[in-house]
Amino acid sequence: MSPATMRDTARGGAYIPADTSGDGPGGTVGALFAEWTKLWSVRATWWCLAGSFALMGVFAPALGGSIANGYRDDGVHTKLPIAESPAMALNLVQFAVVALAMLVITTEYSTGSIRTTLQCVPVRGRMLFAKSVVIFPIMFVVGTALAALGAAATTPLLFEYGDTDLGKAVPTVLFAGVYVALISVFAIGVGAAVRSAVGTLTTVFMILAGLPGALVISSNELAQEISDYLPSIAAQHLMVGDMEPYSRPVALIVLLAWVVAAQLVGYLVLRRRDA
Repeated sequence: MSPATMRDTARGGAYIPADTSGDGPGGTVGALFAEWTKLWSVRATWWCLAGSFALMGVFAPALGGSIANGYRDDGVHTKLPIAESPAMALNLVQFAVVALAMLVITTEYSTGSIRTTLQCVPVRGRMLFAKSVVIFPIMFVVGTALAALGAAATTPLLFEYGDTDLGKAVPTVLFAGVYVALISVFAIGVGAAVRSAVGTLTTVFMILAGLPGALVISSNELAQEISDYLPSIAAQHLMVGDMEPYSRPVALIVLLAWVVAAQLVGYLVLRRRDA
């Protein structure tokens, strides 16, 4: 189809084929706008977000209150940073966020709309890049807001055991946003490789919760050392800080390594398989 014909069909309201050169509707900018529109046009996005905030609003205060009561019963005078309970609560709340992130790609496979997506954006890497770039800043804001909500809801229940030092709370809240954003991009990579929503959620759950739980309770020292470098454990180092055996910068590197690996595997699967 010639450029003139494409312009004429555009005036008539017909579909304009994707421009694989990267400058037209099928380019990177067009792919980003398309992914943004798809994300906010489905109900699942809003349900997952509502569920994540509801879970944080329940579990962070319950966890903080339980710790404070334990301190009182034991006569301990330790202070608990107000953002530490939300950081721990993210071990559960993160799965509502993961569900949203993985649906960005697995829903298209289950409905068959992935064929249309790849016709419009035929460059596999560009499609995966667009989904990841759109989800990252959104989930950073969501993760930060979740941690802030958890801290605000937990503070009244800590009583005299609450450490309200913002110098400790603010970094934890911001790094919670970083973690939620990274784990969402990780889930997209896994979703691209696995394709099934159930398979993706199962895989991510095993990596984030099942495997760490199994390794932590093991009496084998090597198993426990390996568990320190799993995403969910690295996340606690990133958010809380000052934890053995490594610092926040190392925790960030560990998480980035997991994200890059998931994205690379997802990309290779996209390249080797048809839609």
